[in-house]
Amino acid sequence: MDGMAAHSPSSSSHWHEVLLGRSLAACAHPMAAWQAKARSFRVLLLGGYFLAGYIAVLAAMALI
Repeated sequence: MDGMAAHSPSSSSHWHEVLLGRSLAACAHPMAAWQAKARSFRVLLLGGYFLAGYIAVLAAMALI
């Protein structure tokens, strides 16, 4: 085997990096993420957008 197998994106030691990268990609390209992923991911994506919006509005109200 070559050394690339230890550094594959699916490696369990890099799961948090893969999760962060996929989350950022879903935020950057929401339509592609919506069409390409499973239904459970769509629910998480929608919930994430709702939570981010809620926090943004709450922060804006606190600053007023």
